[in-house]
Amino acid sequence: MTEKQIDRRKSGRINASLKLEIKVPRIDGSLDTTTLETINISSSGVYFKSAHFIEPMTKLAMVMEVTVPVGGESAGKVGLAPVPCEGLVVRIQPETDVEGCDDYEVAVFFTNIEAEGTVNLEKHIALLIEDPPIS
Repeated sequence: MTEKQIDRRKSGRINASLKLEIKVPRIDGSLDTTTLETINISSSGVYFKSAHFIEPMTKLAMVMEVTVPVGGESAGKVGLAPVPCEGLVVRIQPETDVEGCDDYEVAVFFTNIEAEGTVNLEKHIALLIEDPPIS
């Protein structure tokens, strides 16, 4: 008998393919910057693919680029806006660093988003809910 897995997220996720720049701390203390693409987002976190293993509980500095309404919501125009944020890796699949693997899925919980970034993220999510991407 299989048990149903309970989803404990407070915020619903929505599919979103966004440009995501992350800064991953290296052993020597420097930061390795890379640009990735998200799988989905919510107001509390982001899920993305990475070619590299990132240890759970790693703190990341990130900037997402989202589309938001410009010129008033009724104008129907959109532009790009940044969402600078910080987060903590809470899950990665596969769970260990696998030799030869270049397809990891990483879940990050936001620990800090500037107020303007939160507004931009919420506007973007609202746009996606109104006009969901075609899969």
